[in-house]
Amino acid sequence: MATHPQTLSTATELIEEFEGIVLKAYLDPIGIPTICAGLTRYPNGEPVRMGDVCNDRICRAHLEDLLRREFIPAMEVIPGWDRLGAKRQAVLLSFAWNLGARFYGSQGFETITEVLREGAKRAEIYQQMPAALGLYVKAGGRALPGLVKRRQKEGSIWMQEDDGLMKFIAQRDTLLKKADIDSHYLSDAGKKPIAKGELITAVKVDEVAANAHAWVTLNGGAGRWAIYLPHWLEEGAVPAPSQPEAVNWDDFSAPVGKYITVGEVLQYDARRKPRPGSPEEKTLIEVCRQFDAIREAWRGPIGITSGYRPEPINTAVGGARNSYHVRGMALDIYPVGESISKFHQWLVQRWSGGYGAGRGKGFIHIDTRDNGRFHPRAGVRPAAIWDY
Repeated sequence: MATHPQTLSTATELIEEFEGIVLKAYLDPIGIPTICAGLTRYPNGEPVRMGDVCNDRICRAHLEDLLRREFIPAMEVIPGWDRLGAKRQAVLLSFAWNLGARFYGSQGFETITEVLREGAKRAEIYQQMPAALGLYVKAGGRALPGLVKRRQKEGSIWMQEDDGLMKFIAQRDTLLKKADIDSHYLSDAGKKPIAKGELITAVKVDEVAANAHAWVTLNGGAGRWAIYLPHWLEEGAVPAPSQPEAVNWDDFSAPVGKYITVGEVLQYDARRKPRPGSPEEKTLIEVCRQFDAIREAWRGPIGITSGYRPEPINTAVGGARNSYHVRGMALDIYPVGESISKFHQWLVQRWSGGYGAGRGKGFIHIDTRDNGRFHPRAGVRPAAIWDY
Protein backbone atom coordinates (compact mmCIF):
# COMPACT_ATOMS: atom_id res chain seq x y z
CA MET A 1 0.00 0.00 0.00
CA ALA A 2 1.06 3.63 -0.40
CA THR A 3 -1.09 6.27 1.26
CA HIS A 4 -3.84 4.99 3.56
CA PRO A 5 -7.36 5.93 2.34
CA GLN A 6 -8.13 7.60 5.69
CA THR A 7 -4.93 9.66 5.74
CA LEU A 8 -6.23 12.68 3.84
CA SER A 9 -9.31 13.17 6.01
CA THR A 10 -7.34 12.48 9.22
CA ALA A 11 -4.61 14.95 8.23
CA THR A 12 -7.14 17.59 7.21
CA GLU A 13 -8.89 17.40 10.59
CA LEU A 14 -5.56 17.50 12.41
CA ILE A 15 -4.26 20.51 10.50
CA GLU A 16 -7.54 22.38 10.93
CA GLU A 17 -7.38 21.68 14.67
CA PHE A 18 -3.87 23.13 14.94
CA GLU A 19 -4.21 25.98 12.47
CA GLY A 20 -7.83 26.89 13.09
CA ILE A 21 -10.01 28.05 10.21
CA VAL A 22 -9.80 31.79 9.72
CA LEU A 23 -12.04 33.05 6.93
CA LYS A 24 -10.40 36.46 6.57
CA ALA A 25 -6.72 36.87 5.69
CA TYR A 26 -4.38 37.74 8.56
CA LEU A 27 -0.64 37.99 9.20
CA ASP A 28 0.95 34.89 10.78
CA PRO A 29 3.59 35.20 13.59
CA ILE A 30 6.34 35.94 11.07
CA GLY A 31 4.28 38.38 8.98
CA ILE A 32 3.04 36.25 6.05
CA PRO A 33 -0.57 36.78 4.84
CA THR A 34 -2.49 33.63 5.77
CA ILE A 35 -6.07 32.35 5.47
CA CYS A 36 -8.17 29.25 6.19
CA ALA A 37 -6.12 26.51 7.95
CA GLY A 38 -2.74 28.15 7.48
CA LEU A 39 -2.81 28.62 3.70
CA THR A 40 -0.28 31.14 2.45
CA ARG A 41 -1.09 30.50 -1.20
CA TYR A 42 -3.99 28.98 -3.08
CA PRO A 43 -3.95 25.74 -5.13
CA ASN A 44 -3.51 27.80 -8.33
CA GLY A 45 -0.26 29.22 -6.93
CA GLU A 46 -1.57 32.70 -6.18
CA PRO A 47 -0.40 34.07 -2.81
CA VAL A 48 -2.88 34.97 -0.11
CA ARG A 49 -3.33 38.73 0.15
CA MET A 50 -4.58 40.82 3.01
CA GLY A 51 -8.28 41.51 2.48
CA ASP A 52 -9.02 38.01 1.05
CA VAL A 53 -12.17 36.31 2.40
CA CYS A 54 -13.19 32.62 2.17
CA ASN A 55 -15.73 30.14 3.65
CA ASP A 56 -15.47 26.81 5.51
CA ARG A 57 -16.26 24.56 2.55
CA ILE A 58 -13.82 26.24 0.19
CA CYS A 59 -11.13 26.36 2.88
CA ARG A 60 -11.33 22.60 3.37
CA ALA A 61 -11.33 21.99 -0.38
CA HIS A 62 -8.20 24.14 -0.79
CA LEU A 63 -6.46 22.27 2.04
CA GLU A 64 -7.33 18.80 0.72
CA ASP A 65 -6.32 19.74 -2.82
CA LEU A 66 -2.91 21.02 -1.75
CA LEU A 67 -2.28 18.00 0.46
CA ARG A 68 -3.25 15.62 -2.33
CA ARG A 69 -1.28 17.31 -5.12
CA GLU A 70 1.83 18.65 -3.42
CA PHE A 71 2.31 17.12 0.01
CA ILE A 72 1.36 13.45 -0.28
CA PRO A 73 3.65 12.84 -3.32
CA ALA A 74 6.55 14.31 -1.30
CA MET A 75 5.70 12.06 1.67
CA GLU A 76 5.65 8.90 -0.45
CA VAL A 77 9.44 9.06 -0.93
CA ILE A 78 9.95 8.58 2.83
CA PRO A 79 11.23 5.04 3.56
CA GLY A 80 8.49 2.92 5.14
CA TRP A 81 5.70 5.41 4.31
CA ASP A 82 3.60 2.62 2.82
CA ARG A 83 3.77 0.66 6.11
CA LEU A 84 2.56 3.53 8.29
CA GLY A 85 -1.08 3.74 9.32
CA ALA A 86 -3.40 6.68 8.69
CA LYS A 87 -2.56 8.40 11.99
CA ARG A 88 1.22 8.31 11.53
CA GLN A 89 0.92 9.44 7.93
CA ALA A 90 -1.39 12.27 9.07
CA VAL A 91 1.16 13.35 11.70
CA LEU A 92 3.86 13.64 9.04
CA LEU A 93 1.51 15.62 6.78
CA SER A 94 0.72 17.97 9.66
CA PHE A 95 4.45 18.42 10.32
CA ALA A 96 5.06 19.00 6.61
CA TRP A 97 2.21 21.52 6.36
CA ASN A 98 3.83 23.45 9.17
CA LEU A 99 7.48 23.19 8.07
CA GLY A 100 7.54 22.26 4.38
CA ALA A 101 6.57 19.31 2.19
CA ARG A 102 10.16 18.31 1.43
CA PHE A 103 11.56 18.27 4.94
CA TYR A 104 12.77 14.66 4.68
CA GLY A 105 16.50 14.64 3.98
CA SER A 106 16.76 18.44 4.06
CA GLN A 107 19.25 20.48 6.06
CA GLY A 108 17.97 21.22 9.53
CA PHE A 109 15.81 18.09 9.63
CA GLU A 110 18.54 15.55 10.29
CA THR A 111 17.00 14.11 13.47
CA ILE A 112 13.51 13.40 12.15
CA THR A 113 15.02 12.13 8.89
CA GLU A 114 17.18 9.63 10.80
CA VAL A 115 14.23 8.39 12.88
CA LEU A 116 12.16 7.82 9.73
CA ARG A 117 15.01 6.19 7.83
CA GLU A 118 16.10 3.86 10.64
CA GLY A 119 12.52 3.21 11.81
CA ALA A 120 11.77 1.72 8.41
CA LYS A 121 14.48 -0.84 9.16
CA ARG A 122 13.78 -1.39 12.88
CA ALA A 123 10.26 -0.59 14.04
CA GLU A 124 11.29 0.14 17.64
CA ILE A 125 13.20 3.23 16.43
CA TYR A 126 9.84 4.85 15.65
CA GLN A 127 9.35 5.21 19.41
CA GLN A 128 11.87 8.06 19.23
CA MET A 129 9.54 10.12 17.00
CA PRO A 130 7.83 12.18 19.77
CA ALA A 131 11.23 13.38 21.01
CA ALA A 132 12.32 14.13 17.44
CA LEU A 133 9.16 16.13 16.76
CA GLY A 134 9.76 18.12 19.92
CA LEU A 135 12.93 19.60 18.44
CA TYR A 136 11.00 21.57 15.84
CA VAL A 137 9.20 24.22 17.89
CA LYS A 138 10.91 27.45 16.85
CA ALA A 139 9.96 30.20 14.42
CA GLY A 140 12.10 33.27 13.94
CA GLY A 141 14.66 31.82 16.34
CA ARG A 142 12.36 31.49 19.37
CA ALA A 143 10.22 28.67 20.73
CA LEU A 144 6.50 29.26 20.28
CA PRO A 145 4.06 27.82 22.85
CA GLY A 146 1.65 26.92 20.05
CA LEU A 147 4.30 24.87 18.27
CA VAL A 148 5.31 23.15 21.51
CA LYS A 149 1.68 22.11 22.04
CA ARG A 150 1.35 21.03 18.40
CA ARG A 151 4.45 18.82 18.48
CA GLN A 152 3.28 17.22 21.73
CA LYS A 153 -0.10 16.42 20.21
CA GLU A 154 1.51 15.05 17.03
CA GLY A 155 3.80 12.86 19.14
CA SER A 156 0.85 11.54 21.14
CA ILE A 157 -1.09 10.67 17.98
CA TRP A 158 2.02 9.01 16.51
CA MET A 159 2.27 6.70 19.51
CA GLN A 160 -1.35 5.58 19.12
CA GLU A 161 -0.09 3.33 16.34
CA ASP A 162 2.82 1.96 18.35
CA ASP A 163 2.54 -1.82 18.63
CA GLY A 164 4.78 -1.99 21.69
CA LEU A 165 6.57 -5.19 22.63
CA MET A 166 4.74 -8.48 22.07
CA LYS A 167 5.89 -11.65 23.80
CA PHE A 168 5.15 -15.16 22.59
CA ILE A 169 5.92 -18.47 24.33
CA ALA A 170 6.65 -21.65 22.36
CA GLN A 171 4.07 -24.32 23.21
CA ARG A 172 6.25 -27.08 21.74
CA ASP A 173 9.66 -27.46 20.14
CA THR A 174 9.42 -25.33 17.00
CA LEU A 175 11.37 -23.13 14.62
CA LEU A 176 11.99 -19.59 13.55
CA LYS A 177 12.04 -19.67 9.74
CA LYS A 178 13.27 -17.51 6.90
CA ALA A 179 10.23 -18.40 4.78
CA ASP A 180 6.58 -19.05 5.63
CA ILE A 181 6.69 -22.62 4.30
CA ASP A 182 7.09 -26.13 5.68
CA SER A 183 10.45 -26.45 7.41
CA HIS A 184 11.35 -29.51 5.33
CA TYR A 185 11.96 -27.20 2.39
CA LEU A 186 14.40 -25.01 4.31
CA SER A 187 18.14 -25.44 4.73
CA ASP A 188 19.70 -25.41 8.18
CA ALA A 189 20.65 -21.77 7.60
CA GLY A 190 17.01 -20.95 6.90
CA LYS A 191 15.67 -22.06 10.28
CA LYS A 192 16.50 -21.67 13.94
CA PRO A 193 15.39 -24.23 16.58
CA ILE A 194 13.31 -22.96 19.50
CA ALA A 195 12.67 -25.14 22.56
CA LYS A 196 9.28 -25.54 24.22
CA GLY A 197 8.79 -22.79 26.79
CA GLU A 198 11.23 -20.38 25.12
CA LEU A 199 10.13 -16.75 24.88
CA ILE A 200 10.53 -14.38 21.94
CA THR A 201 9.88 -10.63 22.00
CA ALA A 202 8.60 -8.99 18.84
CA VAL A 203 8.32 -5.32 17.91
CA LYS A 204 6.18 -6.03 14.87
CA VAL A 205 3.90 -8.83 13.68
CA ASP A 206 2.90 -9.13 10.02
CA GLU A 207 0.05 -11.44 9.07
CA VAL A 208 0.22 -13.83 6.12
CA ALA A 209 -3.23 -14.13 4.55
CA ALA A 210 -4.74 -17.63 4.24
CA ASN A 211 -1.80 -19.09 6.13
CA ALA A 212 -1.18 -20.07 9.75
CA HIS A 213 2.24 -18.40 9.66
CA ALA A 214 3.07 -14.83 10.65
CA TRP A 215 6.20 -12.73 10.26
CA VAL A 216 7.69 -11.36 13.48
CA THR A 217 10.38 -8.70 13.73
CA LEU A 218 12.32 -9.49 16.88
CA ASN A 219 13.39 -6.88 19.40
CA GLY A 220 16.97 -5.65 19.44
CA GLY A 221 17.60 -6.07 15.73
CA ALA A 222 17.45 -9.88 15.93
CA GLY A 223 15.89 -10.15 12.50
CA ARG A 224 12.57 -10.92 10.84
CA TRP A 225 11.35 -14.50 11.02
CA ALA A 226 8.29 -16.53 10.13
CA ILE A 227 6.59 -18.46 12.94
CA TYR A 228 3.86 -21.09 12.77
CA LEU A 229 1.20 -19.57 15.04
CA PRO A 230 -0.32 -22.84 16.35
CA HIS A 231 3.05 -23.48 18.03
CA TRP A 232 2.96 -20.21 20.01
CA LEU A 233 0.90 -18.47 22.69
CA GLU A 234 0.92 -14.78 23.55
CA GLU A 235 2.28 -14.27 27.04
CA GLY A 236 -0.42 -13.20 29.48
CA ALA A 237 -3.39 -14.27 27.33
CA VAL A 238 -6.02 -15.32 29.90
CA PRO A 239 -9.85 -15.57 29.75
CA ALA A 240 -11.80 -12.45 30.67
CA PRO A 241 -14.35 -12.77 33.48
CA SER A 242 -17.17 -11.61 31.17
CA GLN A 243 -18.01 -9.88 27.91
CA PRO A 244 -16.67 -6.29 28.20
CA GLU A 245 -19.17 -3.44 27.88
CA ALA A 246 -16.73 -1.45 25.73
CA VAL A 247 -13.55 -2.56 23.99
CA ASN A 248 -10.26 -0.75 24.64
CA TRP A 249 -8.73 -1.05 21.17
CA ASP A 250 -5.55 0.69 22.36
CA ASP A 251 -4.55 -2.28 24.58
CA PHE A 252 -3.62 -5.55 22.86
CA SER A 253 -4.24 -7.47 26.09
CA ALA A 254 -7.77 -6.07 26.53
CA PRO A 255 -10.66 -8.49 25.96
CA VAL A 256 -13.03 -8.30 23.01
CA GLY A 257 -14.83 -11.38 24.28
CA LYS A 258 -14.31 -13.84 27.09
CA TYR A 259 -11.65 -15.83 25.22
CA ILE A 260 -10.31 -13.40 22.62
CA THR A 261 -8.15 -10.28 22.96
CA VAL A 262 -7.68 -7.10 20.99
CA GLY A 263 -4.21 -8.29 19.98
CA GLU A 264 -5.61 -11.48 18.46
CA VAL A 265 -8.37 -9.66 16.59
CA LEU A 266 -5.99 -7.01 15.21
CA GLN A 267 -3.08 -9.46 14.80
CA TYR A 268 -0.97 -7.12 16.98
CA ASP A 269 -1.15 -4.30 14.42
CA ALA A 270 -2.30 -0.95 15.84
CA ARG A 271 -3.05 0.38 12.35
CA ARG A 272 -6.09 -1.93 12.25
CA LYS A 273 -8.01 -0.40 15.14
CA PRO A 274 -11.66 0.18 14.13
CA ARG A 275 -13.33 3.49 14.73
CA PRO A 276 -15.47 3.35 17.90
CA GLY A 277 -19.12 2.93 16.98
CA SER A 278 -18.36 2.03 13.36
CA PRO A 279 -20.14 -0.83 11.54
CA GLU A 280 -16.84 -2.71 11.53
CA GLU A 281 -16.55 -2.50 15.31
CA LYS A 282 -20.07 -3.87 15.71
CA THR A 283 -19.48 -6.82 13.37
CA LEU A 284 -16.14 -7.55 15.04
CA ILE A 285 -17.78 -7.76 18.44
CA GLU A 286 -20.45 -10.07 17.04
CA VAL A 287 -18.01 -12.47 15.38
CA CYS A 288 -16.07 -12.55 18.66
CA ARG A 289 -19.26 -13.51 20.51
CA GLN A 290 -19.60 -16.42 18.11
CA PHE A 291 -15.96 -17.31 18.72
CA ASP A 292 -16.68 -17.44 22.47
CA ALA A 293 -19.61 -19.79 21.81
CA ILE A 294 -17.36 -22.10 19.76
CA ARG A 295 -14.70 -22.01 22.47
CA GLU A 296 -17.19 -22.88 25.22
CA ALA A 297 -18.61 -25.80 23.25
CA TRP A 298 -15.21 -27.10 22.11
CA ARG A 299 -13.97 -26.99 25.73
CA GLY A 300 -10.42 -26.23 24.78
CA PRO A 301 -8.27 -23.25 23.75
CA ILE A 302 -8.58 -21.91 20.20
CA GLY A 303 -6.02 -19.69 18.50
CA ILE A 304 -6.41 -16.96 15.87
CA THR A 305 -4.33 -16.60 12.71
CA SER A 306 -6.32 -13.74 11.17
CA GLY A 307 -8.95 -11.25 12.30
CA TYR A 308 -9.80 -7.72 11.21
CA ARG A 309 -7.94 -6.70 8.03
CA PRO A 310 -9.04 -3.24 6.85
CA GLU A 311 -7.87 -1.98 3.49
CA PRO A 312 -5.24 -1.30 2.35
CA ILE A 313 -3.70 -3.77 4.84
CA ASN A 314 -5.81 -6.62 3.44
CA THR A 315 -4.33 -6.11 -0.02
CA ALA A 316 -0.82 -5.62 1.35
CA VAL A 317 -0.83 -9.02 3.11
CA GLY A 318 -2.31 -10.82 0.10
CA GLY A 319 -5.95 -11.01 1.23
CA ALA A 320 -8.76 -11.71 -1.24
CA ARG A 321 -10.63 -8.81 -2.76
CA ASN A 322 -13.89 -8.12 -0.88
CA SER A 323 -12.74 -10.39 1.94
CA TYR A 324 -15.06 -10.65 4.92
CA HIS A 325 -12.01 -9.87 7.06
CA VAL A 326 -12.18 -6.30 5.68
CA ARG A 327 -15.71 -5.91 7.07
CA GLY A 328 -14.81 -7.27 10.50
CA MET A 329 -16.97 -10.35 9.89
CA ALA A 330 -14.35 -13.12 9.81
CA LEU A 331 -11.78 -15.00 11.87
CA ASP A 332 -9.28 -17.69 10.92
CA ILE A 333 -8.95 -20.11 13.84
CA TYR A 334 -7.29 -23.35 14.96
CA PRO A 335 -7.51 -25.67 17.98
CA VAL A 336 -4.51 -25.30 20.28
CA GLY A 337 -2.78 -28.66 20.76
CA GLU A 338 -5.51 -30.62 18.94
CA SER A 339 -6.01 -32.09 15.47
CA ILE A 340 -7.17 -29.53 12.90
CA SER A 341 -8.98 -32.33 11.04
CA LYS A 342 -10.90 -33.33 14.16
CA PHE A 343 -11.78 -29.69 14.78
CA HIS A 344 -13.01 -29.31 11.20
CA GLN A 345 -15.21 -32.39 11.39
CA TRP A 346 -16.78 -31.05 14.58
CA LEU A 347 -17.22 -27.39 13.51
CA VAL A 348 -18.39 -27.77 9.90
CA GLN A 349 -21.66 -29.32 11.17
CA ARG A 350 -22.26 -26.41 13.56
CA TRP A 351 -21.42 -23.25 11.59
CA SER A 352 -24.03 -21.60 9.34
CA GLY A 353 -21.98 -18.72 7.85
CA GLY A 354 -19.07 -18.83 5.41
CA TYR A 355 -16.62 -21.67 6.05
CA GLY A 356 -13.17 -22.11 4.55
CA ALA A 357 -11.45 -25.42 5.21
CA GLY A 358 -7.75 -24.63 5.44
CA ARG A 359 -6.78 -27.86 7.16
CA GLY A 360 -3.67 -28.27 5.05
CA LYS A 361 -2.54 -24.79 6.07
CA GLY A 362 -3.37 -25.08 9.76
CA PHE A 363 -6.56 -23.00 10.11
CA ILE A 364 -10.32 -22.83 9.56
CA HIS A 365 -11.98 -19.66 8.24
CA ILE A 366 -15.36 -18.62 9.63
CA ASP A 367 -17.43 -15.57 8.70
CA THR A 368 -20.87 -14.30 9.65
CA ARG A 369 -22.33 -13.80 6.16
CA ASP A 370 -26.09 -14.48 5.93
CA ASN A 371 -26.34 -14.04 9.71
CA GLY A 372 -23.99 -16.97 10.18
CA ARG A 373 -23.49 -18.20 13.71
CA PHE A 374 -22.49 -21.16 15.83
CA HIS A 375 -25.10 -23.86 16.56
CA PRO A 376 -24.37 -26.08 19.60
CA ARG A 377 -26.12 -29.07 18.04
CA ALA A 378 -24.75 -30.63 14.85
CA GLY A 379 -26.90 -30.63 11.73
CA VAL A 380 -26.51 -27.23 10.04
CA ARG A 381 -24.68 -26.47 6.80
CA PRO A 382 -22.45 -23.48 6.03
CA ALA A 383 -23.90 -20.77 3.79
CA ALA A 384 -20.77 -21.20 1.65
CA ILE A 385 -17.93 -23.69 1.95
CA TRP A 386 -14.60 -24.00 0.18
CA ASP A 387 -11.09 -25.41 0.54
CA TYR A 388 -7.81 -23.52 0.67
